[in-house]
Amino acid sequence: MVKKLFKHEFIYYFRTFGMFLPIVLAISVVTRIFRLFSGKNVISQIAIGSSTLMLVLACVALLLLSTVISVVRFYKNMYSAEGYLTFTLPVTNEQHIFVKLITALACHAICTVTVIIAACIALSGKLLGDVFDIFLITFKTVGANFGTVNTVIFAIELVLMMIFSVTQTLLLYYACITIGQTAKKNRIIMAVAAYFVYYAATQAIATVFMIIFTVLGISGAFNGIAMWLENNMIIATHIYFGFALIFSVVMTGVFWLVTKKVMTKKLNLE
Repeated sequence: MVKKLFKHEFIYYFRTFGMFLPIVLAISVVTRIFRLFSGKNVISQIAIGSSTLMLVLACVALLLLSTVISVVRFYKNMYSAEGYLTFTLPVTNEQHIFVKLITALACHAICTVTVIIAACIALSGKLLGDVFDIFLITFKTVGANFGTVNTVIFAIELVLMMIFSVTQTLLLYYACITIGQTAKKNRIIMAVAAYFVYYAATQAIATVFMIIFTVLGISGAFNGIAMWLENNMIIATHIYFGFALIFSVVMTGVFWLVTKKVMTKKLNLE
């Protein structure tokens, strides 16, 4: 049954995004053609500028749309009238969340790859070569300063942080939607309120820690730590990435548990 759920989810996303992906790629091809035949006349410059602007807007819209549609899909399929059919399936709540999350992440990955391909098409030629040269020079510079092994580990840590960051964000939206569906009326407003409560709480905690660290920094309590960090930059960077990754993993687990708990104990379909 889980395989069938995956099948139906991917079919839904394919039908939704099937026409958007080729459009973005088509705009990138048009942009590349305008660049190939570019001249110094005003019409040529306007054509290049307009197509480039359209491509940027299309890429941004595609990435935003992937998030919006995955969130809307979760709400409609789980808590609207469709939920009466969804929850009669021989599938656990954990499996429902897992399927929704994995397909949404796959959708995000496909959209991201499409944006990268579109950028490569539009920038193909000398400009694209210059971009790759910049990345290569940056990698070599970091490698020369930190070593090849540490540079590769840094890259892996960054990729994992990005993956868990997207996962954490999706599960945050799922948790807020799940909390919102417990309301008898104005569920969307309740979900938005749940998000703002989370946002306000995180900002307040961050502000408190910032004040504490500022006061301790002024008092000189961090002088020894600052000296150690300066002398052990590689280890300090790994520690920073490690804590950031652990925090993201923990918050991902928290949002997963909140979604599962509320969905199981306080399910309230339309």
